[in-house]
Amino acid sequence: MAGAVYFKSFLWLTALGGLGYGLLQLTQPSEEKLSKIREYSKSTSLTEEEKRKILFMQKLQEAAGESKPVYIQRSDKENK
Repeated sequence: MAGAVYFKSFLWLTALGGLGYGLLQLTQPSEEKLSKIREYSKSTSLTEEEKRKILFMQKLQEAAGESKPVYIQRSDKENK
């Protein structure tokens, strides 16, 4: 009787493992699909939102590299 439990467990383990492996092989992208994905991602242009984010990050990096705070730089430019 106790052997039946182990046999059922082994069958379930094998069946679910095989199902998982089958799904893995089924959903694995081929080189052709990967090249199509790469071509599509290169051809898409940036949206306005993404352009603004990139510009903001560039301004932030410029401000981080300077010794004067941004608010002092602005007041210096307004006084000139």
